[in-house]
Order: sequence, then structure tokens, then C-alpha cells
Amino acid sequence: MHIRKIIEQLGYSSKEATVYAAALKIHDATISEVAEEAQLPRTTTKYIMKRLAEQGLLATYIKKRRAIWNAENPDVLLVRLKEREAALQEVLPQLHAMRNEKNGKPTIRFYSGTANIRRILDDIIAAKYNIRSLTSYDDMAAFLEEYFREFIEERRKHFLRVQFITNRSAETEALRKHDPDMLRQTRYLPSSFALKNGLFVYGDKIAVISLNKKMPTGITIQDQNIADTQALLFDSLWEHCEKA
Repeated sequence: MHIRKIIEQLGYSSKEATVYAAALKIHDATISEVAEEAQLPRTTTKYIMKRLAEQGLLATYIKKRRAIWNAENPDVLLVRLKEREAALQEVLPQLHAMRNEKNGKPTIRFYSGTANIRRILDDIIAAKYNIRSLTSYDDMAAFLEEYFREFIEERRKHFLRVQFITNRSAETEALRKHDPDMLRQTRYLPSSFALKNGLFVYGDKIAVISLNKKMPTGITIQDQNIADTQALLFDSLWEHCEKA
């Protein structure tokens, strides 16, 4: 990706990125020289350079009664990014509280179609909580194919542990042999139970996925009380399932 596009992604405008890149390139330059390199009007360039100087990206000194400008070390961009991240982390709990503050009502989202079902799995990873899963592995793997296997690998990469209840089959017998490496504990439902869907409990959310081949659907509910209740039911079932 072009350097200026990267700088823009850090929160700077296109012209700010252009001027900063021009200053980096030519060193010890006047405003006119930077404007020429950036191919922008001098007045626009002067205004932008003053703004960048206020942000610590440019520095100036006087030489023979002329203002000479230099770009600061590009590492300052990383420092600014970390400062923004620290500021965001500080208010993030408040932002989550604002998002969930809807007169005590749970946040419910519906999904339909394979592509949107994948978004549920992405959300499970992004939440970064250990997982309780009551899921038909055979059906989920057949339905989502490679994407479900990628989800399992991503979970492991993010060190997210899972308690996994599923049907016993040749595939799940083979799967559970890798439980220690995959941060997983597997238990089996009684053979009389026909499990076709997927249930995930993670943090303050639950996700339910219906694997209807004609129109797969899913739902996520974000509510701590509901999640706690589902976790309680899962833990009760866990104790009565056959250990791997």
C-alpha cells in the first residue's frame, strides 16, 4: 500500500499525509520547497505544516532569516498511535456501557445466509473470551467447510479455550485426540440426543446457529444475565455428558 495511504489510516487527511511525506523526502526545506514537492498551493502547505508542527511531526529553525523545516523521526507516528490507543482503552468500558444501555434490553442481532453466519464466528474470536460450545461438529464442518476449520485454528491462535459438547462420531473421535494441543475439552452427548445446531456462550453473549441448508440463520444475544443462565445450563449438561 502507498505510504501516504498508510499515514491517512492513522487519522491524517490526504493533504497532511502528502505534505508530511514531501517534508520527509527533501529535508531542510522552506515552505515553498515543500509546497512544490507536494504539488500544493503555498498558503495551503503553510497552514498544514503549522498543524503538523503542533502535532510534533514537523520542526522548524531559522537559518539566514528564513524558516527551515524538517520532518521529525517517523517513529513519532507510532508514538501518536499508541497514545490514541491508550486513550481509547481508557474510555472503552464507557463506550461498551453506552452501547448496551438500552433500558436494560438485550442487544439482539439476526443473521441469515452463509456469509453472515461467518460473521458470528468472527465475533466469537473478536470477543476474546473462553467459549462453551454445544455444537454438532459434523454438521458445522460439512456446512461451513474450510471456514469452520479456520475458525478452530484462529481460536487456538488467540489462546481461547473451549469446552465442547458434541455428538460422538468417527470424526469427533479423531478430533478429540488433538484436544490438548487445541486448548479444547470434548465431551459427548448420549447417543439418543440428535444435535443439529450450534450454541456458543462467550463473555456476555450467546450465539445460536441453525444449519438449515436452504437458509441458514443465526442469532446473537448480548446480555450478561442471559449469558450467565446459558452458561449455568451448559455446565449442568457438561457434568452429565460422557467424557472423552
